[in-house]
Amino acid sequence: MKTTKAHKFFNWVTSYSKPILILSFLVFVASVISLPKLTKDTRYEAFLPPQDSVLIQRNQLKETFGLKDPMVIAIKNERGIFNEQSLHIVHDLSEKLKAIPGIDPDQVRSLSTENNVVGTDFGLLVQPFFEVEELNADQARSVSEAIDNFELYRGSLVSEDKTTTLVIAEMLDSYNLKQHEVYNSIQDFLEDFKHEGHDFYLAGEGAVSGYLIKYIDEDAMRTNPFAGLVIALILIFAYRTVRGVVIPNLMVLASVGIALGLMAFFGVDFYVITNGLPVVLIAIAVADGIHIMGEYYELAAKYPRLNQKELVIKTMLSMWRPITITSITTIAGFLSIAFSSYMPPMAFFGIFGGIGVATALVYALFMIPSALMLLKPQRSKAFKSADTLDVFGRLMVRLGNAVYKKPKTIIALAIAIIVLGIFGALKLQVNEDRIANFQKDEPIVQADAIINNRTEGTSYLDILIETPNNEDIFKPENLRKIEALQRHVETLPKVQGSTSIVDFVKKMNQSVNEDDKDFYSIPDNEALISQFFLLYSASGDPTDFDNYVDYDYRLANVRFRSNSGEYLDERVIVEQTQRYLDKNFNTSEIKATQSGKLALDVHWIGKLGQSHFVGAAIALLVVLIVAALSFRSMAGGVLTIVPVLISVLFIYTVMGVLNIWLAVGTSMFAAIAIGVGVDFAVHTVDRFKHLLAEKGLSLQQAFQEFFKSAGRALLFNFLALALGFGVLMTSSVPPLNQFGFLVAVAVMVSFIGSMTLLPALILVTKPKLFFTSKK
Repeated sequence: MKTTKAHKFFNWVTSYSKPILILSFLVFVASVISLPKLTKDTRYEAFLPPQDSVLIQRNQLKETFGLKDPMVIAIKNERGIFNEQSLHIVHDLSEKLKAIPGIDPDQVRSLSTENNVVGTDFGLLVQPFFEVEELNADQARSVSEAIDNFELYRGSLVSEDKTTTLVIAEMLDSYNLKQHEVYNSIQDFLEDFKHEGHDFYLAGEGAVSGYLIKYIDEDAMRTNPFAGLVIALILIFAYRTVRGVVIPNLMVLASVGIALGLMAFFGVDFYVITNGLPVVLIAIAVADGIHIMGEYYELAAKYPRLNQKELVIKTMLSMWRPITITSITTIAGFLSIAFSSYMPPMAFFGIFGGIGVATALVYALFMIPSALMLLKPQRSKAFKSADTLDVFGRLMVRLGNAVYKKPKTIIALAIAIIVLGIFGALKLQVNEDRIANFQKDEPIVQADAIINNRTEGTSYLDILIETPNNEDIFKPENLRKIEALQRHVETLPKVQGSTSIVDFVKKMNQSVNEDDKDFYSIPDNEALISQFFLLYSASGDPTDFDNYVDYDYRLANVRFRSNSGEYLDERVIVEQTQRYLDKNFNTSEIKATQSGKLALDVHWIGKLGQSHFVGAAIALLVVLIVAALSFRSMAGGVLTIVPVLISVLFIYTVMGVLNIWLAVGTSMFAAIAIGVGVDFAVHTVDRFKHLLAEKGLSLQQAFQEFFKSAGRALLFNFLALALGFGVLMTSSVPPLNQFGFLVAVAVMVSFIGSMTLLPALILVTKPKLFFTSKK
């Protein structure tokens, strides 16, 4: 063996194997100690960085008006809810909710907690719709009539057909990251709170965030062990030895444990999409182990007289360069997500995914050779001799022969895929829906559908109204502007209703005028409007208006309700509303600004498409540069990115055909597919360069040698990646399901391209990189 720097390095590693193994173990333990501190954040606000101006404004609005993402319970009785039994149930449920830990007892709203406004000879009388102690059939009918006469609650609190009513519960601020605890408590309570003829449904933005935590926990408990089992089975088929299974899995364990441990140590939250990170790292990290162990057993069959140290050093001298290049390109794929994404969940996915791959590389270069040094030389049944091939080796040799005979046909097929892929990319549709994080048969999905179909919906658009002086909200011209805004936005698709201080003003005006519906309007007298609120406070609670106007009556909030949480619907609402605001508001006398869930969704989801293509472009550029520098040839760099470029374009075609959205989960597939899929191309280019330029073999000899050796190892690398990502297809979280499917298909195309198109291009174009013999 030549005494190169690499040889000296691995001689040092194998000489100090035990200290290296002890240090590797200690680093792993030190990292995983922090895992119990890992917290989960499933709020939609988490997709924006804390310094984002839209998020800051949203938080200020929530603080000013006491707005929160509520738990919404629908009570459905097909015979109608305005009867003595149903109203008793509404009252009982409302009171019991107040006692659940995490629920703000002052912020539970239902027919039993809200007030009716009635005119009297002395002004206004504010009183509950019913007293439960006095409830009878006649009073139940009176409540129905009162709701008919109180437009504010029709549709928002009670469905138009009067079969469904809502109980809305807000959480205490201290439970912002404990929605799952509150959700579980309410769900457990509802399972026991059964009444004949009545169905109960739990949904709302707070419930979605709470259930997501439970959902991803259960999903991870299933998919992570399954991924480990799949990888173990692949290693068993590949090497048929205990060490061939155990040693690569130790490296995988270190990669996942250290990445998640550091995430917990630095206080980075665990998001919905982060749930797929362990499976992704399991699939990626094992690749280096597959190549090292494959080379080890191949050399053991070829050189049976080598001792263990010579065998290990010779293995690492052959493998350190390609696994380093492939790891760097994979890290580049992850980091391109981090650098191109505006959203913290995706940025952290990229950062800690890159850390996991870097950890796998370090453990591959240090831990694997050190672990092998504790063992004696061993032969694998998969490598009986240097010339004897198993079924996998024979399969790859046949593939190589087919490529050698039909290179131009393969190139023509690749060009066709490129053309189709470009058309597919042009048809990509950016879309997202929070409820799509769950399977369609989940209770929360069914509950969401019931509430959105029967009431005005669970998604909110808030509009902040600002005036220059205290009590300017009372000015009739300002209230009419708000009223006109409500009427306009309510005409937009998917907007079902709205609430503002105007609705209360009109109701109070009607009440003091003998409940005449002709007076359900805004008075012309500013002083009279101010007097209404004074009269209201005499028998009612002034805090009833806290969600709609501030203490000084200078700021107001208008809340619109939509029965769709889909980005494409939300974008139409927000864009058309903004055009109206630009034309009719934002003067020196009155200004209006959009906020709320819909505005936030449109703000961050709209960046997905840009992040996706920028991330893919960065990944391709970094891979090209790294490969070109590593092979000292621009041709080598270009050849390396060809298969992954085709794989990404092919996926665009698949997404177009299957109508898969470019959403949170799927938007990351391109950068990951490039970073992972390029491994096959790097190993292919590196091995052909070695066989042709360094060993001086003929093209036919090089094909035979490549496919029976490196080709076989790459086959198992492909199986590990494809099946590893394929495990995500069993996930209960649809975005992870689609992400796993897309990356698995992209990996398959990258593997096939590297095994067919790359050798075909080498055969047809004969780049100088491969034909400048050093022999």
